[in-house]
Amino acid sequence: MRCAVSILAVVATTGLATADLVNPDIPSWRGGVGTSYAEFDTFTQAFAAPNFADVGGGGFSLTNNGAPGTATIASSGNIYGFGGPLSIQMSSLGPISTPAQAILNVSWGGNMIQTGAGDVQALFGGVLYDATTELRDSEASPFGGTVDTWAFTFDFSGATPGVGTLELFFGNDLANGSLDAVSIDVQSIPAPGVLALVGLAGLAGRRRR
Repeated sequence: MRCAVSILAVVATTGLATADLVNPDIPSWRGGVGTSYAEFDTFTQAFAAPNFADVGGGGFSLTNNGAPGTATIASSGNIYGFGGPLSIQMSSLGPISTPAQAILNVSWGGNMIQTGAGDVQALFGGVLYDATTELRDSEASPFGGTVDTWAFTFDFSGATPGVGTLELFFGNDLANGSLDAVSIDVQSIPAPGVLALVGLAGLAGRRRR
């Protein structure tokens, strides 16, 4: 295993071990009213600075909060944790309406992402939400190990309607992990004020008839 990880370290830094999302969970509601979508296929900041989406409408940043000096950007655009675990935080760039559901897809290689209970979480309105987890694809790497695509689904049923910042957290617990690509889809519930305006518009329409 140590040999495989050592080889992976060389590959990650030379940019040969790169992967995109394979068979991600794409919700049927993507692109609909009240939804947002962002995808990160390459990264430019290894630590303590935000990365921004290069596909989709944006709306989220992604930051590695692992220990200083333990991660780098491979020439392939991956975030590679050569000296310690990766601790990833995603944040909406501004307040959003209360989400109904969010789907996070992650492509990860090397020492793997933690996927147990409480390892992948979302925070909204001061409440933490756990994800349901599905392995969507696992590709053997010629350099040892696998590159996996995971889907994490968050259900925000019961969340108090309003607006706030949505944050997501995931990572691993060993060095030599590689974050390859990420996508996030969010379906939001209209804020109470919007619902009130829609209701008033409906009443006005009925009165005109």
